[in-house]
Amino acid sequence: MFYELFLRSFADGNGDGIGDLKGATAKLDYLKELGMEGIWLLPIMSSPSYHGYTVTDFYDVNSVYGDIKELRHFLAEAHKRNLKVILDLPLNHTSTNHEWFLRALNGEKPYLHWYLWLENKSWLQARRPWDKQKVWTPINDTFYYSLFGPGSPDLNYESDSLWQEGRRILTFWLSLGFDGFRFDAAKHIFDFSRESGNCEYLHDKNIEFWADMVTHSKKINPGAVFVSEVWDDWETVENYSSTFGIGFNFPLSYVVKEAIEEKSATKFVKGFRGTMPHYFDDARSFESGIFLTNHDMTRLVTSVGGNHSLALFAMSVLVGVPGLPFLFYGEELGMEGTYNELFNEEQLEPFPWYESGFGPGQTEWKAVDKNRPNTGRSYETQKSRKDSFFSNYKRIVAFRRDHPWIRCARVETLYEESGCVHMTLKSETRQMTLVYNFSDAPVWAECRGKIVNLVGSAHGSDNRVLLEPWTSVALK
Repeated sequence: MFYELFLRSFADGNGDGIGDLKGATAKLDYLKELGMEGIWLLPIMSSPSYHGYTVTDFYDVNSVYGDIKELRHFLAEAHKRNLKVILDLPLNHTSTNHEWFLRALNGEKPYLHWYLWLENKSWLQARRPWDKQKVWTPINDTFYYSLFGPGSPDLNYESDSLWQEGRRILTFWLSLGFDGFRFDAAKHIFDFSRESGNCEYLHDKNIEFWADMVTHSKKINPGAVFVSEVWDDWETVENYSSTFGIGFNFPLSYVVKEAIEEKSATKFVKGFRGTMPHYFDDARSFESGIFLTNHDMTRLVTSVGGNHSLALFAMSVLVGVPGLPFLFYGEELGMEGTYNELFNEEQLEPFPWYESGFGPGQTEWKAVDKNRPNTGRSYETQKSRKDSFFSNYKRIVAFRRDHPWIRCARVETLYEESGCVHMTLKSETRQMTLVYNFSDAPVWAECRGKIVNLVGSAHGSDNRVLLEPWTSVALK
């Protein structure tokens, strides 16, 4: 299991109110105790933006987070605890403040060719696929391509020298001790067609690029982990994931939450079959990175209407699914926050270590709204309460940690009966059946084996179990 860590909001190590590497290093024991096996570190490169996805220097750490020495120490301490660390690397674009872009504006080579400039006025008609926003930004007497907004000029990997620069960037971070990468916007390296003048995902060219980057990285660290972010349908995700080894499964995250919202075991079964077909046999070419939320999504508790029981039920479903789980920071406390594409800070609020909202290590870089002090949501309040959201969440995570074989298991059977999902997982030497009651009513189910309650309440009798509403059990 990997923990998605946003440094700015997690833990402050130098007293300036901004989370940093020193603060995160001090909290590594917390992550290990929580049951994590790895950390997905959101961008830490030099950047003017709070989120870090607009980079000004691919070879340095953002000064608000620390320096290279502190990064080496963080990685070394993580490795002492057997925690792998992968870096979120946005190779698709830079900041307008990047030296490359500024030198390109001056007409300097090779930087001029490292960005995509308007060559035909008809290209100005191109629009972003998901919201029809303009993709060309005017500057001086020309336009640059900026799919993710004016502050993010896209890089042009048609340039061989830039392609080689991408390799050097990977070499740099791997040499510092990172265990791999989460590649941001993987399908966007080539997403504009000069022929048509439109935004088009040139998947074959993208996959060729990433195959080269992965091959290069494996020469440096044969055991490196690569995760692709491709927010698309199953078929497209599959095409990319085979190159990386692990691909984020966005469709599955929606299947779980929509099935809960609609109280439909049938929806889950149908959706699971459509988004996880590679787990029904042993001949799979990649793993799914499974999750319920991340930094680009509304937080789990908020997405289920503030219902903690439903949020914990969703987590119990996730830990019973094959693949590699990724958990967003703060979800273990039941933090809330709605994602808004224009103002998307709400789901990135500071991790509440203290009930008062203040104390050593507490980040204060932004005002909080959804996760206010004195609401019982802090780690300080929840850690010692056996009935707290945190304690229940931690217990669910522990179930997955204690059954690591689930990650590569085969789905032997999957069906719906009387509002319950029955899923049997099998490996060479192990087998387990999970039963989930996706309804507001208690349901009798035929179940054989030792019952392990994940969430809710179940009572067994003569191979039959009464599952209370929104109850999950594992049968060994």
